[in-house]
Amino acid sequence: MKRIVLSFFVFTFSFTVSFSQKVSAKPQFQQGQIIGIMVELKTTVSQEAGGQAIDFTANGSAWHSFKVTNATDNNTTLHHDVKRISFNFDGMGQKRSVDSDNPKDLEGFLGKPVKEILGKSYDMIIDPAGTTLLTKPEKIQLSKTDDRLAVVFNLLKDITGIIYPPKKGDPSFFKVMPDTATGLNGSWSESGVDSTGMYKTTYTLSAITDSTIVVDLKGNSSTITKNEMMGMQTTTNMNSTYTGRMIIDKLTGIIREKTITTSSNGSTEAMGGTMPVTSKTTIVIRVKPAQIH
Repeated sequence: MKRIVLSFFVFTFSFTVSFSQKVSAKPQFQQGQIIGIMVELKTTVSQEAGGQAIDFTANGSAWHSFKVTNATDNNTTLHHDVKRISFNFDGMGQKRSVDSDNPKDLEGFLGKPVKEILGKSYDMIIDPAGTTLLTKPEKIQLSKTDDRLAVVFNLLKDITGIIYPPKKGDPSFFKVMPDTATGLNGSWSESGVDSTGMYKTTYTLSAITDSTIVVDLKGNSSTITKNEMMGMQTTTNMNSTYTGRMIIDKLTGIIREKTITTSSNGSTEAMGGTMPVTSKTTIVIRVKPAQIH
């Protein structure tokens, strides 16, 4: 009987400690460290025009990295580069594909904007929590896209968008936890508004293991996107809901994997008409184990 009571006490004590445990995973860096990141995207879009549905699909991957060029107790400086981009597109009777590792792919009209993306880089300084203090350059601009590519690159914006540095005061890729320690089922949120729309995301700490921290996320956003096709301006308004999960390395405070699934609906205004649009996108981000150089 005493053994049963003792076992129950040990189980209850362990459960209570696990439940009440709080974590504060600030990113840890080492001089010369290279953090490789792979982004995978799958998206489908259905647009109605003239009573007929037009479907688009796009799959893409991007490989990029941050190199720690200076690490101190007060801040960390990182250099960002894009290593590789590949994608395939199917829509409006056309199939296109590009892999930047294939030199021939970079010679065509699809390859020109990809080559430009590969040539962009930036440096950033972040504080110990991962908030952006400074980027150089502050902004990166790409050349105007060929009208024939507007649809393709709009579908791939989560891939091509890796080249843009975060704004001063915004969370960097490495800012994943709140500034204060958080326990199991604790939640926090972030939101933002700019000229292209707004978003609000709520995070919940759903699990703590010996080696990882698991955070679930959900949120909504609204966006306004303007493009030019065949000399005519188009405006797309979309409302989106999304859910996802982040797995964070408990020791380093850096994401191991992040998955987000987004469902959107809205409309595109063009040529004096309005066309309903729906889409679904899944993004998976994986971080390779850090290498020291």
